[in-house]
Amino acid sequence: MNLSDAIQQRATEIGFDLAGIAPLDVGGDLEFARRWVERGHGGAMQYLANPQRDDPRQVLPSARSVVSVGLVYNADRPYSTEVSPTNDPRLKDLRDSRAWVSRYAWGHDYHEVMRAKLEALRSAIEDLAPGVETRVYVDTGPVVERAFARYSGIGWMGKNTCLINEGKGSWFFLGIILTSLALAPDLPAPDRCGSCTRCLEACPTGALVEPYVMDASRCISYFTIELRGSIPPRFRTAIGANVFGCDICQDVCPWNSRQPSAIRDQHGGSQESGVRSQEKTGPEAIQHGTRTAVLTASPEFEPMNVEPRGAESGSFSLFNPKLDDLASLTEEDFRRVFAHSPIKRAKYRGWLRNLCVAMGNSGDRRFLPRLEGLAQHDDPVVREHAQWAIRRLEMG
Repeated sequence: MNLSDAIQQRATEIGFDLAGIAPLDVGGDLEFARRWVERGHGGAMQYLANPQRDDPRQVLPSARSVVSVGLVYNADRPYSTEVSPTNDPRLKDLRDSRAWVSRYAWGHDYHEVMRAKLEALRSAIEDLAPGVETRVYVDTGPVVERAFARYSGIGWMGKNTCLINEGKGSWFFLGIILTSLALAPDLPAPDRCGSCTRCLEACPTGALVEPYVMDASRCISYFTIELRGSIPPRFRTAIGANVFGCDICQDVCPWNSRQPSAIRDQHGGSQESGVRSQEKTGPEAIQHGTRTAVLTASPEFEPMNVEPRGAESGSFSLFNPKLDDLASLTEEDFRRVFAHSPIKRAKYRGWLRNLCVAMGNSGDRRFLPRLEGLAQHDDPVVREHAQWAIRRLEMG
């Protein structure tokens, strides 16, 4: 077994669902990422303009190869596009207005889970090749992980800009290890999006401005997580019930289908999905009805059970929670409950801002007293969004 294969085997043993090796030269992907930022598609995320992202040797001068891994986080719950009382018996009492928290944020902070596994893989690599130099990154360093993941063969970049794996879909986290080893690289995965444009058509805010190009400054995830100020009024209605992130462009992707028939036709391909019948890998599985969404084996990514202190309503799940329950969280609750959750990135005032938008979109006038209280908040952004929500509810 060569060193590349040995490292990928160790990655699987540690618990990663995907692993591959990428070369340092990833063609035009890094140039594309730079041009994307220059076009203003990164919004206020100025860290994306860091010039170190143009070449990993700026963070590890001895770098020669990249180990890329993926970890599935898809918990066994309906998609945001499926939520209704008739679709799933676990959804009850939907007379109450509900919110949507992005699937990746239901459980434990993926940075912590991925980092622990990556450190274990780093140790394994050091055992296999003493003296090797490495750097580990999970979505926080000056590295374009998706570019190296694509070249490592663990998935292709879909038209929704998420990495998609033919056998597992797109519900997986990425992590990389830069290494000074000259490892045999894998081949990039072929693009299997075909003629499908479901993700572009489904995006409520038109953030997917063309295939393979997302304007983050129009994205619901950007508005509810990264943006620190006011959400542009023209996008607020389209945000709907999303209070942290958005899953729609992945929910509608045929490669994430929960129903095999959604991307299958009698020829083994699909005109709907754009999966071409002449492709032998993938459509053959679809033809036999075996295509289903791959579920996580990691209990850390199951929906968290939230227990606010002193709340009369008791605990609740982050899967499709009641807006009332989310709005009941005090700042102390928020800091404690989400201390090890991706949700902490929004910060409490951003969380209140997002809840105001969802309450305004709910059509539920029962939120008016709560919104009137938030309209007196000491933060001007919270006040402004609460006032917007009040006007929206009063207009019917």
